[in-house]
Amino acid sequence: MLYNKKIASALLTNSGGFTILKAQRHLIPGKYATIGGSMVHILICDDDAVFAQDMAKKILALPAYSPKSMNVQCLTDVSAMSAGELTKFDILFLDIDLGDKNGIELARTMRVHNAEAVLILVTNFSEYAPEGYEVDAFRYLPKAELERKLPGYFSDALAVCRTRQRKVEIFCEGESMPVPVQALIYVESQGHEQLLHLTGWSKKELYTRMTMAQLEELLFPQGFLRIHKRFLVNMAYLQSLQSTGALLTTGKSLKASARNYRENQQKFVDWKTQQIW
Repeated sequence: MLYNKKIASALLTNSGGFTILKAQRHLIPGKYATIGGSMVHILICDDDAVFAQDMAKKILALPAYSPKSMNVQCLTDVSAMSAGELTKFDILFLDIDLGDKNGIELARTMRVHNAEAVLILVTNFSEYAPEGYEVDAFRYLPKAELERKLPGYFSDALAVCRTRQRKVEIFCEGESMPVPVQALIYVESQGHEQLLHLTGWSKKELYTRMTMAQLEELLFPQGFLRIHKRFLVNMAYLQSLQSTGALLTTGKSLKASARNYRENQQKFVDWKTQQIW
């Protein structure tokens, strides 16, 4: 079964409610590259198995798809759908209407543990738009426009992955360490040392003697915001910002500077706009 001349075959296997699709291609050497040196894991989460597998086959046929650096899975069993499963993927195509489950609520729970996944909501219902903003939806993909919009949306999602999988060199504990940007939740000043709070990485905490000013200069281009003299926050984990405090997607509350509130709030709004559109 051929979906594109570049695809030699498509293999489907089932495991724990997942359908794993793999494509073998005639590759052009050097055209396809891994993102951040690792695999990009893509999930289509939809209770309509026929639609999910059709979308997966279309992704496999896209010029931007590389079987060497990407894999696509379909999850169509509603009973197997959980926020824990969704956190394992880099790009997520999530149907809003999942029968007994609400896709928005599933995404909201997933965001607590994975702020970096590129979330594309698949839907025919435009009234979900405001709620999609709350879960940091990257795009809305109407099922009726799948053929026309999927190629551009997929390329855009990969571009975001390239950005989100960047690393920064931070001098910690006597050596320079490449720290994944998406793993660094926030930096906390503790006097002569700064404490890096991390998630989804080999270390949960790191200490550095770099100053907050040095860290701010390094991390601001990566989407970090100095909300207080003691706190430098990754905006991917910033759920809300008020004049007296900030709430992170992890549930952690931090102090915020009232004096710089308006300026910081505008920076946060500008950043979120860039991420979504």
